[in-house]
Amino acid sequence: MHIIEIPEANVKRYIPSDLSECDQQQYMDMCELIFYFQNQQINYDEFRTHAVYKLMNMVPSKKEPEDEEKFANIFQLSELIDDFFDTDNEGQKIIKQYYIHNPIPSFRPKFTTLYGPSDSFMNMTFGEYTDALRLFLDFHATGDMELLKLLTALFYRPKKSFHFIKKRLSSYDGNIREPYNSKLLEINVEQLKHAPIGFVYGFYLLFASFQKYLIEAKIPWGGKEIDFAILFESSKEDNNEPESGEMPGIGMDSIAFSLAESGTFGNIEQVRNTNFWDIMVRMYDLRRTDLERQKHEKNATTK
Repeated sequence: MHIIEIPEANVKRYIPSDLSECDQQQYMDMCELIFYFQNQQINYDEFRTHAVYKLMNMVPSKKEPEDEEKFANIFQLSELIDDFFDTDNEGQKIIKQYYIHNPIPSFRPKFTTLYGPSDSFMNMTFGEYTDALRLFLDFHATGDMELLKLLTALFYRPKKSFHFIKKRLSSYDGNIREPYNSKLLEINVEQLKHAPIGFVYGFYLLFASFQKYLIEAKIPWGGKEIDFAILFESSKEDNNEPESGEMPGIGMDSIAFSLAESGTFGNIEQVRNTNFWDIMVRMYDLRRTDLERQKHEKNATTK
């Protein structure tokens, strides 16, 4: 976080260093600008300048041109926006995405407040994830904005209307969202028909950041640390596909049917309604067992 102080004006402002430090409005503003920049609707200098005005909560003057001193200050501040990106070997700017908390826990498009997934997607079902992953990859490949809205509508839903949650309405709890129903997705997306691009693209970037995290996620479980890397390393090797934040070759839909056939979590609908992280832990356990079996077989063959 950058601290900007102007003592003579008694002004103190904070400029985030990357998306993870943005509050909800800053996050939506920056995601909108990133979308315009990535789609070549504005150039990088314009992106940086607009970002400064948004993050500093300033409005550019429309009546008269900026004086040279102010323009110089804005340009100097705009250099701080570079921190939102990394640069690859080819000089391309890559957004820094190291966050899995949800910067937009709720959103009110019209008359109904919609609630998104909790931090780290802890309240996500396996069915939500497999359907969302499909939409995420399709949008990445095509850029179809309808897919972007479908992805967002999949996760953002109203709270349940049951009487027993009335005492909890004053605080956000993602677990009290209406249950996910894929059959209602086309209907639910209508609520986001006029949603700002900063909201829907912002959620896409959150899901992308979660994908990056998941490939190397290490979570505590029963006093130990579970490293999910073994799941995705196997998929890359078996499918001969390049490393990617989109988890190519993992076959989540196929895994859902395999788990349903085993009956561990019940039938296919019960598997889809099971918490995503419970499924991941089971997948980890199966993969760990398989790797140990391969190791024993290799040792036995060597002997």
